[in-house]
Amino acid sequence: MLSSEDKRRHARRTLAVEFRAGGNDGLGALELSGADLSAGGAFLVSELLLEPGETLSLEFRIADRPTPVQAQARVAWVRRFPGPDQPAGMGIEFVRLGKEERAALDAWVHSEG
Repeated sequence: MLSSEDKRRHARRTLAVEFRAGGNDGLGALELSGADLSAGGAFLVSELLLEPGETLSLEFRIADRPTPVQAQARVAWVRRFPGPDQPAGMGIEFVRLGKEERAALDAWVHSEG
């Protein structure tokens, strides 16, 4: 049986990064913490959870990039009832991310720093 790590299309990197999120309707803004990140998506730590399939606009910074990365994302799954070593949050998939941003993110995930 494949683990969730084996099923992933993109390498992930554990990190602490702050995300600014807003609904695609332009209303409201959230500050979220990311626990891991890849060129395909991220896990966002949050007690305020969206529903799978909901979309949001995201902005975040990665090292060595002077401008924030902007993306449109879809909630892929939600962890409503976390375990002792797992925070509540949601897995998101980037559905719109520029080629340059995706390449920079992929290079950053694979870098040592």
